[in-house]
Amino acid sequence: MKSENIKKLFGRIDRIKNRLGIKCGVGTSWVCSFENGEIHKYTLKGVKFPEEIEDDIASAFIWLWSIKDNIKKMCKDDQWVEAQVNSNPYLCICADLANALKHGGLDRKSRSGKNPMLGKLKYKIPQAAIKELSFGASTVGIDINNAHLVEWGMPILDDSSNSVGDAFEYLDHCLNAWDLIIESLHKESIL
Repeated sequence: MKSENIKKLFGRIDRIKNRLGIKCGVGTSWVCSFENGEIHKYTLKGVKFPEEIEDDIASAFIWLWSIKDNIKKMCKDDQWVEAQVNSNPYLCICADLANALKHGGLDRKSRSGKNPMLGKLKYKIPQAAIKELSFGASTVGIDINNAHLVEWGMPILDDSSNSVGDAFEYLDHCLNAWDLIIESLHKESIL
């Protein structure tokens, strides 16, 4: 059985994931400057503000990583826990992301060896999600009426800006990895 603190952490992470599943919102806008000096404004209405999504992803990685300390408190063998983490590439990336997010960069050697960072949030908007698409001389507007059809992606990048994977997928892999570690703790009677 998971300790009470670990149960609370899993519950917190589930609530964050549920928030990430809510896609409706007020939207966002941004400006793009071209080399010729033209400035275009893009408006996306009807979806969640990107900073909310980014905040939830960052929080999820930080809370996911804090599970390790809680497992170590209920385990008889700290080194066993560290070995489990170090043998899992998803948890190594999670560790680096969480520590870099908490400390404004990694203070120690990268556990994954990749010095990962979160990239920019990307929206994939199928035509069925669009209520209205409008074009002006220097404006583009997209009004979404079926936000649940919109897909998000956030690349995790290594120190050479190469994609390591998608943050949303990594969150799921990390949760599964912790579940397996906790299950192993019970099977091997390391508690």
